[in-house]
Amino acid sequence: MALTDTRHEATEQAADSSSGDAPDRALVALDAYFGTGDHKAVGRLWLVCGTLFLLAGAIISLVAAVEPVDLGSLSISDDAAAFTELWSLGRDLLVFGGIIPLLIGLAVYIVPLQVGSQSLAFPRGAAAAFWMWLAGTILLIVSYGAGGGPGGWSTDQVLMWAVSLGVVVLALLWSMVCVASTVLGARTAGMDLDRVPVACWGFFVFSLGGLFTLPIVVAQLVIGYLDVRYGYLPDETSRIALVSVVDSVTVAPGLYWLALPALGIAVDAIAVHTGRPIRFHRAVLGLIGLLAVVSYSVHFFAFAGPRRQIAFDNGLMVVDLLVAVVPVLGVLALAGESLKAGKASLRTPLLSGLMSGLLLLLATLTSLVGVVWPIVAFVEKNFDINVNLDSSLDLAGTSFHDGVRGLVFGAAVLGIIAGTHHWAHKVWGRSFDDRLGVLACLAAAGGGVLMGVGGVVSGLLGQTRLPAIDSEVPGGVEAFNIVSLVGVALLAVAILILLANLAKAAAGRGSANEPWRGLTLEWATSSPPIASNFVTPPVVHSSTPLADPNFRLAGPSESADVETEHA
Repeated sequence: MALTDTRHEATEQAADSSSGDAPDRALVALDAYFGTGDHKAVGRLWLVCGTLFLLAGAIISLVAAVEPVDLGSLSISDDAAAFTELWSLGRDLLVFGGIIPLLIGLAVYIVPLQVGSQSLAFPRGAAAAFWMWLAGTILLIVSYGAGGGPGGWSTDQVLMWAVSLGVVVLALLWSMVCVASTVLGARTAGMDLDRVPVACWGFFVFSLGGLFTLPIVVAQLVIGYLDVRYGYLPDETSRIALVSVVDSVTVAPGLYWLALPALGIAVDAIAVHTGRPIRFHRAVLGLIGLLAVVSYSVHFFAFAGPRRQIAFDNGLMVVDLLVAVVPVLGVLALAGESLKAGKASLRTPLLSGLMSGLLLLLATLTSLVGVVWPIVAFVEKNFDINVNLDSSLDLAGTSFHDGVRGLVFGAAVLGIIAGTHHWAHKVWGRSFDDRLGVLACLAAAGGGVLMGVGGVVSGLLGQTRLPAIDSEVPGGVEAFNIVSLVGVALLAVAILILLANLAKAAAGRGSANEPWRGLTLEWATSSPPIASNFVTPPVVHSSTPLADPNFRLAGPSESADVETEHA
């Protein structure tokens, strides 16, 4: 069987042979989703469910953000353990229920189209991964509600939390295997790796990064499970330490991994909405690859101990934080040539993509404040020099890192908004409302900035990293916690607008005319694409095949050769 072989055409044949009555059509429609291996149907499922869970995570995070507004007491939670559960549930849903699944949904739908493949690699496995993720996410929410999660009072439900989150992460991992395998093994004739579109490359290195990083999260969950199961973490107070098991993807520089696809989407959006393809294609691919390398931060974390603290003074971590600025700045600078030479159309994809890149750049620059103290400590220790630096810049364990996370979350959500608007017609056959899109873009950008400012400044003032509550911090911290609260609220508003736009397009409301077309392969087929994506496999000769005068779809005999070559 070929790498991308699937039998999604059977559903269409069943629809043609049906008697035409409503019940039969409804059953066929259900089978098209519940029994499909078509990457387009699976991608839509990821997008719809991911948006719903992302909104749920934002709302729960908003409720949790009310707590630190008054550091003198707990007004919503019963105790510190209950607050930890609430805060952790919001974070888990934002990351593993929303941001990563939405990026995977875009990748599952778009990557086969961009590389000229008829399907996603291992299509049935990709479909199974979605249902596995959905079931795991529901179990995750149930476990939290029944007293599980970090700080949970029920031992059984804490174990269920570890198992369900492990299932979620494994499902995401298998989806990334499918995406990466598609790019590596299902490209059409002439589509070398250095010719794949920038968005496709972003999804590819995002998937490869996940294959190296997420297994460590699973390992941490196994350690946490054993710690709880055999009494090393016997009560709520000790189990609060479990909140750190996903730090390898929620603390910079590992956090930048979440924004890798957003950077690729931004570059593709700039190329299309300025009418000017990116001139330095290979350089952009290389820079995004460099960001993926410095985002691998597993070696910064302690293992096998119950607290699993981050080694903030790790020399490699300092170097990676310093280097991470270079690829982000470089990609934006190279893409800026298209903005300068082309004719920019400030629609939602371009505006949101630009803001996503700028917010990620702001996050990488802000993180540099966190390396000042480790560098000074290194100099003092090894060169016998007393720098006499203010200890307020020792930001390990403060909410400074929550602020950086807010900036990256904002950048990732902006990238998702850019991607869903950019390919809305390709996915749903209808365009998103651009006016609503601009509102969502502004809300997400404002939310990310305010979350960043609130967390960073309160960290500089000495506030302990959430979910810990410290009533001994200096005055003024609570005001910046209010700033963070407003930022989370704006992010929730942006996601709600995105959901409204998605619902309108899925219901068939919106423009049926293709609003724009690019020069990469996804624009060479219909919107939505046919079952096999292309009438015949395309043959490409550059990174912008639709601009080539000799671009063509393969003939019947060549199609057989292409299928044999990629089997």
